[in-house]
Amino acid sequence: MAFDGFFIYHLVHELNQNLAKARLEKIYQNDEFSFVFVFYLRGERKHLKIYLSPNRFGIHLSKIQTQNQASSQFLNTLKKHLEGAILESITQYGTDRVITLSFTVYDFIDGPVSKELIFEAMGKHSNLLLVKDKVIVDTLKKMFFEEGRQLLPQAAFEYFPSEKKSFLAIDYSLIQSPKDLVDQYMGISPFIAKYLFENQVQLETINCNPTRDLDSKKDYVFDLFDPSHQKKYYPSISEMIDDQKEEKKVSFLSHQLFIEKQLKKYEKKRLQYEEMIVEANQKLDKKRYGDLIYQSGLDLNEKRSSLELNNENVLLDPTKTLNENAQDFFKIYQKGKRGITHINDQMKQNDELIDLFKDFQGFLSFATPDSLKDLEKELIPYGFKSVKTKVVHNKKQASKPNVLRIQDQEITYTIGKNNLQNEYITHELAKKDDYWFHVKGAPGAHVIVNTPVLNEQIQRKACMLAAYFSSQRESSSIPVDYTLVKNIKKIPGVPGYRVSIKNQQTMYIDIDLEKITTYLKNV
Repeated sequence: MAFDGFFIYHLVHELNQNLAKARLEKIYQNDEFSFVFVFYLRGERKHLKIYLSPNRFGIHLSKIQTQNQASSQFLNTLKKHLEGAILESITQYGTDRVITLSFTVYDFIDGPVSKELIFEAMGKHSNLLLVKDKVIVDTLKKMFFEEGRQLLPQAAFEYFPSEKKSFLAIDYSLIQSPKDLVDQYMGISPFIAKYLFENQVQLETINCNPTRDLDSKKDYVFDLFDPSHQKKYYPSISEMIDDQKEEKKVSFLSHQLFIEKQLKKYEKKRLQYEEMIVEANQKLDKKRYGDLIYQSGLDLNEKRSSLELNNENVLLDPTKTLNENAQDFFKIYQKGKRGITHINDQMKQNDELIDLFKDFQGFLSFATPDSLKDLEKELIPYGFKSVKTKVVHNKKQASKPNVLRIQDQEITYTIGKNNLQNEYITHELAKKDDYWFHVKGAPGAHVIVNTPVLNEQIQRKACMLAAYFSSQRESSSIPVDYTLVKNIKKIPGVPGYRVSIKNQQTMYIDIDLEKITTYLKNV
């Protein structure tokens, strides 16, 4: 399901028809990232679900009742401020993936008070914010930045800055590719951009017709799927979403929290090392004091509490002679000199760990239950406590990472989704004349292609797989490096797994989700 701006455009209209002027009776929290709002309107109760998981995010009316109930400080804030309120309207910000639920709360003293619940449907950055008078009362995910938009209580609320235009008036004379539509118009996803580019239609002329493509297992608010595919149509968007069979997903939360905690620790250490470098550099300046004492021409056996040197008053130890003070300055200098070397070494090791855990963060963004086991093996030496799993008796088989292979006639695409798998496929499985692909300058999968000839079709498929299995998955025009495996060398002495490459070329690729689904269909 492409939960983009046009999907939301029709969903907001549907929700308004069902919920405008309804009274909010109760708010429940199912788990860390999902909430249920129970509304009452004209003798009927309606359940609005909002879910903000990185793997599944959205909003819809549901007839499926859930039993789980969680609690949080944010839930308590929502209940305190919104229960009993009247939902005046549901609106979309521009044509972006932002939905605003506008409430009126009747206060005994202040009378009617306006409050807004703002849902930002932004994938892994999805958030839910309670806002009053353009000031954030509370937010599910709190974030502080030195500059720009703040997501904290009492901060001024601002929408995501964007220079994109509304998709309600597309000028196709300025459009050369589907990517232009995504880049220039707010709320257009790559999924719908391809259809619009091929058909050159205005979005407001398209009627809502919720459709599920049974072959590709995709949903959208109108039928833009292959005419030859089997389809199912729904009377409403909410019923279509409600009919989704949610697959049980392995929770990555403990891994995510551990990686974030370690990153914060190493980043804090870096600041400490920077402070230590400043202190060590101050010690280096002491050599100048020692030199100036010897150059002063004074009796070195004399004792003084201070000395005027080069128009600078230097404090001395009055119990020691000038000679002893000078020697102390030289000792401090030597200590600082040794310290800088040691601190720089420690900082380098710490920076390597920061890079490693940023890699782990990237790998986690596209991890699967199978690849997660290999990722856990890398995290355990740093203190991660893995959930107990069934013992695998075949030790020979268990020692080999469970990599992803895609067979396309005589060509094999092998994909590693973490450091262990990447190292295994590149240095054990691959032959020196195989081709190696990896997203440029970011964590991602190594893709090995076993083919005697690298034509454009194979090259584009490998680049797209490398881009999809990377931390750049949500980007466009993603740079992917490729070269022969014999040009890949492992860098020794660094945590995790790093390689140096030579003779590489770079291709820029956009991810076509339909093609990716086809590639992975028979894996």
